[in-house]
Amino acid sequence: MPNHFIKTLLVLFLTIASIEIFAQDNNFEQLSKIPKATTTNFPLDYKIARPRLEYPHWDHDFDIYYNFLTPTLRKTQASLSQTSNGVVSTMTPNSIIPHAQLDTATIVDDPTKFMGTWRMISFRAIRYNDSVFIPTKVYYRLADTLLEDKSSEEAFAVISDNNFKLYARETGKTDFKRMISAKYKIENRRFMMMYKLVKASAGVSQIGIDEKGYLILNYPSVIENIKKGGYFSYYAIVEQYIFEKVK
Repeated sequence: MPNHFIKTLLVLFLTIASIEIFAQDNNFEQLSKIPKATTTNFPLDYKIARPRLEYPHWDHDFDIYYNFLTPTLRKTQASLSQTSNGVVSTMTPNSIIPHAQLDTATIVDDPTKFMGTWRMISFRAIRYNDSVFIPTKVYYRLADTLLEDKSSEEAFAVISDNNFKLYARETGKTDFKRMISAKYKIENRRFMMMYKLVKASAGVSQIGIDEKGYLILNYPSVIENIKKGGYFSYYAIVEQYIFEKVK
């Protein structure tokens, strides 16, 4: 086959591929015109699992989640600590081991099920708090608190076999802007690691699909306050995305 013909086919293939990718990434305006389901209501603890509020069950339930952690995940962790009036406060901006976990029932064994185009139907930040008074071993749980809700905004996630893209539309505008474009790896069926160059600097979310087919991404940060011999207090702030597959 002549070289010039091969080159022509290659150019044609790349052109078609580029057009298909462009079309895939730029039809969100039409998809966004389809009304979202207004009857879908997600409680603040939707697909959130927490330890039982009893001694010694709280510790036992929490420790189970360490089984999902891998050396690769642990390398992503960085925390800041300070001590004031005998209370040690530690903040982990992107925690892989919050006490408020994505329910393990959402684990997906086949990562190809994540691939496709997904429309965001819920996006909120929720605070969860558990604490224990050490002398009596009594546990407490404050009411879950909605810190922010941006579910009315429009966003789409496009997930391929190795790339995650998030497109969002700013208020008052019609065009969608690409907000995130990163490589990703599904680690131990439960975590999505997004990164540019090295996995050690990855942002880590808990990922799963529920029985209704919704894709859930939880991005937790954690604050722990500990007074030796007095109490432990655990705060988890979870940014939760819920997506519906559109294609």
